[in-house]
Amino acid sequence: MTLSRRISFGVLAVVAVTSLALAVLSAITGRNSATRQVDNRLLALRAVVTQEGVDPVDSLLRSLQTLPTNFVAALAVDDEAVIDLIAADNPDSLQLDSLEREVLMAAVASPQTVAGREPIRISAIDLGTGDLLVFGEGIGDITGAFANQLLINCAIAVVVAVLGGLVTHQFTRRSLAPLGDIIKYSQTVAAGHLDASLPTDAHTDEVRELQSNISSMVGELQNAVNIKSRSEQQMREFLADVAHELRTPLTTVRAYADVLASQQSVEPEMRQRAQDRIAYESKRMTRLIDDLLLLARLSSTPLSDHELIDISSVISSHFHDLKVLDPSRKLTIDTTPCRVEADPALMDRLFANLSSNIHRHTPSSAEVAVRCVSDKGTVTCTIDDAGPGLDDSQLNLLAVGAERFSTLRSGDHHGTGLGLHLVASIARLHGGAATFERSPLGGLRVVVTLPTTHGRHSANDVPLHSAKDA
Repeated sequence: MTLSRRISFGVLAVVAVTSLALAVLSAITGRNSATRQVDNRLLALRAVVTQEGVDPVDSLLRSLQTLPTNFVAALAVDDEAVIDLIAADNPDSLQLDSLEREVLMAAVASPQTVAGREPIRISAIDLGTGDLLVFGEGIGDITGAFANQLLINCAIAVVVAVLGGLVTHQFTRRSLAPLGDIIKYSQTVAAGHLDASLPTDAHTDEVRELQSNISSMVGELQNAVNIKSRSEQQMREFLADVAHELRTPLTTVRAYADVLASQQSVEPEMRQRAQDRIAYESKRMTRLIDDLLLLARLSSTPLSDHELIDISSVISSHFHDLKVLDPSRKLTIDTTPCRVEADPALMDRLFANLSSNIHRHTPSSAEVAVRCVSDKGTVTCTIDDAGPGLDDSQLNLLAVGAERFSTLRSGDHHGTGLGLHLVASIARLHGGAATFERSPLGGLRVVVTLPTTHGRHSANDVPLHSAKDA
């Protein structure tokens, strides 16, 4: 059974029961009101005929001309039949049959209803010596009116209930029609069609809000699927890059190993060259594997080792080493003490990668400018170089986030291609970020931003360490 029909039947049942109850209550109230009017007339007559100094029977008989035609009067003598006082004059009038003594005694206290050819409401006056003067008024018309009113009220209640059910059914079907659209939409989404659209035109605020929330949820699901698809594509490209990076040194190692194995007598110069190349390519593969393991650890393990370190000392240490390696390079270092709560080893690796990247991929005479400042809880480190930089496609890849799986081959520079990705991953792990753009010097600009604290200590209650001391 549909929800619309269930609600309609529920409303129909409630309206029917309520209407029938009101119909019965209304009919009973009308009957009781009419009965009370009869009682009031009987009590008023009782008061008249029981006045002091007046014979009750004589007074009652003289009042018959003003009483309704369905009036009855009788004299109940102890242990004898009831003597009707009106039937002799009017054979068509109501007659009192034999009455039980208990009913008559109760009628002395208050009006009572006795059954017969027609229900009669009676009252009684004790005349003494066991005689009772009984008089009353037929209420057959009241009983008939009650039955008719009850029947009419019940019919009206049924009509009202049916009309209420029909109106409720139409209203609920119209109001719940968007739920049918939602069901069809969910079935479409379950079938894999995430690009389907769901209108948000319901008449009720709750259903309209439900439509909006479901549309938003499916939109987020579609975004997640797109992100997953892009991530899988980037992972495939990344694995292709790793295979490319490994194939080159493996090919070199295998070639020199074949040379050493195929010739019994190898010239010392060739032997030394083969050994040097094999050792160099082995170290290169080791660095690649280490970088891959670090990249995997950074993307799956939360930061646990926190120390307050001075980033400016880390930067100065690595870029002064760069000056030693490239004496002809113009190097400008502009730093102030900048305290950051971070993993010393990872901070050392971050700036080691940046300085090593400049050393390996830029001419030894290319200018380098380094600046590090702290402002409002954030440390910003900017490294500019005058080298060849990155082309637009590589910058775009780095601009979208430098996520774990991205394509960035090392080309002819014999690097692993993971250095900048490691920089971005380390910065993200510490709650910061790394951005890559064109430098005013003509090469690459790397901007690393780090929060001064990582949520455990303040910058003033932790002893200061240098990353080089770690």
